[in-house]
Amino acid sequence: MSSVPSYLVFDFETSGLEPQRDRIIQVGLCSVVNGAVTNRRGWLVRQNVAIHPEATQRHGLTMADLEAGGIAPRESLVALLDAMREAPTCMGHNIHRFDIPFLRAECRRFDVRPPHCTDFIDTAALFKGWKLGERKGPGETFEDYADRVLSRRVAGLRYAIPTCVTELRITEDTSRLHDASHDAYVTHLIFQALRRIL
Repeated sequence: MSSVPSYLVFDFETSGLEPQRDRIIQVGLCSVVNGAVTNRRGWLVRQNVAIHPEATQRHGLTMADLEAGGIAPRESLVALLDAMREAPTCMGHNIHRFDIPFLRAECRRFDVRPPHCTDFIDTAALFKGWKLGERKGPGETFEDYADRVLSRRVAGLRYAIPTCVTELRITEDTSRLHDASHDAYVTHLIFQALRRIL
């Protein structure tokens, strides 16, 4: 991981948990060059699907928020894919199980080729792998590693962002979690902490 000094962290908030039915309603990005944050940005996406009440309870976003400040879904997708294309590599927290399926579904809806995500770094997998003593194997894609590590059931072993922040002793306010741009920044801090350990 020491060979990954520059990257783009991305995070999504969504209208629900099903990529085929629900939509990305907030995008957060954090650009890092040589270990230093160079840009943090995010935007709302004006989608035409209802937001599940449980989702609003989690991230606080409503249809009124999207109507007032959101951009069109295609515009959002183009901006996101442009940012990913320009980055040396991309990463996020639990992306192979959550964010990437939403990204691929959005690309299908607009008939756009999705990025090659199989080696996007997943900090949830890195954290859980560290706790389990499971390293990524030679020739193993990060998608396969994430699937292998995150599918293991271990009683009491959690890997959500608040758990990582606490266990890695990261001093960052977590009261804004589930804001996509803030979560992308905190994921960067998690990666840097894991990088020092691993």
